[in-house]
Amino acid sequence: MDKFNILECTLRDGGYITGWHFEKKMMADTVRKLIEANLDFVEVGYLNHKLYEENTSQFNNIEQISEILPSKKERENTVIIAMADVQQFLPEDLTPFSGKSIDGIRVVFYKHQIEEALKMCEAVSKNGYKLFVQPMVTIDYTVDEYASLIARVKALKPYAVSIVDSFGYMIKSDFRNYFKILDNLLPPETIIGFHSHNNMNLAFITAQDILEYQTTRRLVIDSSLYGMGRGAGNLNTELICNYYNKLFGDKYNINKILSLISDYIMPINQKTKWGYSPYMFITGLYHYHPNFACYLLDEYEVSVSEFSKFLLTIPEDMKTKCKKPYVLEMYKKFKESGN
Repeated sequence: MDKFNILECTLRDGGYITGWHFEKKMMADTVRKLIEANLDFVEVGYLNHKLYEENTSQFNNIEQISEILPSKKERENTVIIAMADVQQFLPEDLTPFSGKSIDGIRVVFYKHQIEEALKMCEAVSKNGYKLFVQPMVTIDYTVDEYASLIARVKALKPYAVSIVDSFGYMIKSDFRNYFKILDNLLPPETIIGFHSHNNMNLAFITAQDILEYQTTRRLVIDSSLYGMGRGAGNLNTELICNYYNKLFGDKYNINKILSLISDYIMPINQKTKWGYSPYMFITGLYHYHPNFACYLLDEYEVSVSEFSKFLLTIPEDMKTKCKKPYVLEMYKKFKESGN
């Protein structure tokens, strides 16, 4: 595996657009073609407690995932992973690594869930999976808080730890500040990753900087086909793979990637839109959860200027805690106040 790598997460992050409903044939074909396109990592969906439905990328056990995977020999150069939310999948739900399904598990959590997350991380490692650690909203951590977390994570010997720009407003210097902490504390073999969102159209800019970063450590950048993902979406796989090829020589098969976009992603985009918008820019500008825009615009026609004023009425301690009933209640109060 190269120093710079791409982690393709369409079937997981793109699931926010479809409610994780994807035809099984589409999922199997997507995984196969991403492998053929030489993607280094492919994230195939979520592990959780929901009752399993056939044509979704949400799985309530690891064995179910094997049904959409090619043979081990066919995917020997690609690491297959799934994401586990610490509130939706528990250590006791894990089954030991068998070599027939996924290779690794990415444990995702908020700052207030650290203790549960570390228990889950320990269980992932003990069961023989590659451990990927994904602390959401990385920029919420002070330098000391982040260093304290990483010192504890280090003891679990993670395969990878990611810097996560959950709300899409981190700039290059932000990434570098958190990277230095990881680089100083983690074992040299641990991969450092970057997961971005495109609220302020910074995802591709920061990813370019990472590919030109002077380091001996292996790095991995997350992306999705056509940037498919909630709200402003993610870094585009086709863009970052092409940029990699321009810098380092042809590695990723762009035609395979484009065929997936044409066959599966464009038809979805015609029904449900995602990507940059002024509303997403505003959530990034003021450091609010993007769902403040998603939930409100699902129910009301709100001008950009009105949305900006509304967002500034949300209490500081609720900026990242976003539930639809709360958003609608606060908007009702905003309107009643005469704004």
